[in-house]
Formats: sequence, structure tokens, C-alpha cells
Amino acid sequence: MHELSPLTRRYFLRSTGAIAAYMGVSAVLPSAALARVQARPVTRSRTLVVLFLRGGADGLNMIVPYGDPGYAALRRGIAVQAPGARGGGGAAALDLDGFFGLNPRMGAIKPLFESGLMRAAHAVGYDRNTRSHFEEQDTWETGVIGNTINSDGWLNRHLATSTGHGPIRAVSVGDQLPRILQGKQAAFAVRGLEDLTLPKTTKYVDPRLMRAALESAYAAHPEMAPGAEQRSAARELLAQTADTTLDGVKQLSAISARPYTPGAEYPRTDLGRKLAQVARLIKSDVGLEVAEVSLGGWDTHQNQGRGGDGAFGNLCQQVGESLAAFAKDLGEKMDETLVVTMTDFGRTAAENGTGGTDHGWANCMLLMGGPVARATAAGGARVVGKWPGLMPEQLHQKRDLLNTTDFRDVLGELVSEHLGNENLKAVLPGHEFRRVGLIA
Repeated sequence: MHELSPLTRRYFLRSTGAIAAYMGVSAVLPSAALARVQARPVTRSRTLVVLFLRGGADGLNMIVPYGDPGYAALRRGIAVQAPGARGGGGAAALDLDGFFGLNPRMGAIKPLFESGLMRAAHAVGYDRNTRSHFEEQDTWETGVIGNTINSDGWLNRHLATSTGHGPIRAVSVGDQLPRILQGKQAAFAVRGLEDLTLPKTTKYVDPRLMRAALESAYAAHPEMAPGAEQRSAARELLAQTADTTLDGVKQLSAISARPYTPGAEYPRTDLGRKLAQVARLIKSDVGLEVAEVSLGGWDTHQNQGRGGDGAFGNLCQQVGESLAAFAKDLGEKMDETLVVTMTDFGRTAAENGTGGTDHGWANCMLLMGGPVARATAAGGARVVGKWPGLMPEQLHQKRDLLNTTDFRDVLGELVSEHLGNENLKAVLPGHEFRRVGLIA
């Protein structure tokens, strides 16, 4: 094996998610089943951006069901007031449709709802929610129910069952590759494009060194391929991944080296910086299909804040301002871009004794982009989904918002209708899909 210099090893480990993709993560479908899947090209120039709100965001105070009589009764200390309400403390919701309102700190995206570029799906979840952060993040990121510990991510299965139109199909902006992108297909995990710029003194990276780095990572996990045949297949796959990685790094380095000015002013927040990086990659036309960014801090057990106040309101403002800047920055490219939010689970319908909410059940998802605009232009509502109600007899286990839309049905539309992957049942196996009608 070639000896790696500290610079090369450090650069390579920071530059690619390929190593993380091989760290003990196996495919949901066996190799024989995947071999029968005919990978077809996805729709050109389409991008899906997944924004994961980690910690379990309170959807009831984000897309506010102020028209439900149970809402204010359950949340006397933290409820967002109905539009036009006076007194009682806290800012009022921004009306969306006469029943639902937007958190007042998310005013930056209110025009996007009004124009049809944005909508929400409410009461989304599934019927085996464990209320565990670890298990539920894994479930939403793998798209399978139950044993998700060793499963690849559903976005990686999308990559494995389709072919793209460029060298850089998948990127996560962050310190590590999230479960949603882990699997056998290469994906980049980067802090930002500046981390992918080769030192000026480095004009060439030897592909053999990249292969050696991957093989070194593989050797640290021999359980992944215990037999000679498996080891040979793994080496071949690692060599292919090294070539793909090298090509991707070259492309990203070229993008970073070019002068660039974003088309919008982003908030100076972690999420604003991440989405600015994603927008730059989309506008560079390198074939980016899927991108993931995360924002933590949503586990608001205490002092959540009334209405738009407090820690929860601050996070809502960060999301709203960042998404508004992203849409403005992309301009016409937003026509073929779709942004979707996910989170671990919803929060309890009633507030707890410490001014917060605990781990709950169903939740809302935000969607933004051209596919949303096309759906709302055809008469779609701003908030989609069968509302189950918040009165005591309507709650799940007398404490939670009941789910009426399975989250896998939403993911299915993202994969099949937006990305154009015909192998939906290989991407999200074990589920019978029902149309939600969120995008067109």
C-alpha cells in the first residue's frame, strides 16, 4: 500500500464522504435484488435539497392550527395567537388559509406561500414512532421501519438505482456524512467549498493515494467483507469510488477557484452559510441531484417560548430567512429545485410543566420550489393533509397529533415525480404508496 502523507490523508478524509459510506453500512436490498434493478437516467437538472431539523421540531408552533379549538387550550403558555388577536402575550400567527397560520418569526417566507412557491404537509408521520431521537432520525433517513442500524440511506439507494448527469450527484454540507447519504454510492460530505480547495502547492493528487486511503479505511472494518470474493468486490468498488472522488474533487476545486457573488444576502447563521454553498453548487451545473443540510437545537423540552419568542422562535427565524434567501439566490433555477424539511418527530400537543414540549408523534413538513408552484397553480392548498384534530378524543394516546399521511408517501413523490427515478420500490422498499399530491 502506498504511504500517505499527513497532508494527503487529512485532505482526503475531509474532502469525501466515500469513507463514511463504507463504515459498516449495508444495503437494505440484497445484492441479487439490486442486480435486477435496471438503473435509468434521472430527470436532468433536477435537485432535491433535504433540510433536516434535528431534535424534533414543534410543527404545531411552526404551521399553527389556530382554527382548531383544542390548540390554544392545550398550550396556554406557549401557543401562537390567532391572526389579529390582541393581548395575551406573544406575536400572532401569519394567516395562511383561515385555519393554519405561519409562525410569526417566519415572515420572510410568507410571500413564498402567497406566490405558491411554498406549501406545507401536516400530520405526517408513521404508526410505529418510538419517540427516540436516534431511532426516529434513522427511520426518516433510511426510509425503512424497524432495523435501521445497519441500513443505507434512502438518498443513497436513489443514487444506486439510477444514473445521473454529472460527476457530483450528492453532497452534504456538514462535518460528516449523514445516514441519509450513507451506502455504497459515493457522496461528498464537506464543510464548504473552501475545504475542497487544494493547496496552491499541490497541482496533482495521485489517484493511487486516494485508493490507498479508501483501502486503509476498509481495512479498519474487515467485518464488511469476510470472504475472499467479498474482499475482491470491495477492492474493485473502492477503486471505482476513488476515481469518482478524484473527479469530483477536481470539479469542486475548479468551482471554488472561480470568482463568485451570491444572488442574495443570506443571514449570517449556520443554516444560511450551508444553503449558500448548496445554491452555488446548483448554479455551477455539475449535475448535483441531492443535497443535505442539518440544523440542530429543536429539542425544546424547556422554555420553548411563547409564540414567536424564545429559542424556538429564533430557530424558526433562521429557517425562514435562510430559505427566502436561497429561493432568491437561485432565481429561475428554483423551477427545477425542490427543498423539503424533515425532523425526528413532532412534539406533544400539550405543553409540559417547564414551558416546553416533549417527544411526540406526527408533524409538519415544509416544501419549496418549482414542483410546488406547479401543484398550487393547479388549485392546491397551502397546507396539505387530512387534519385529525386536537380535541382529547382525537389525539394519539391522548397526547399527540395523530399521523394521517405516511412520511414514505411524501418521500416517494420526491423520488419518483421530482427526481424521476422509476425504481421507487427499490429506493423505499416494503411500502405500498399512496399519492399525496404535494408536487407536480
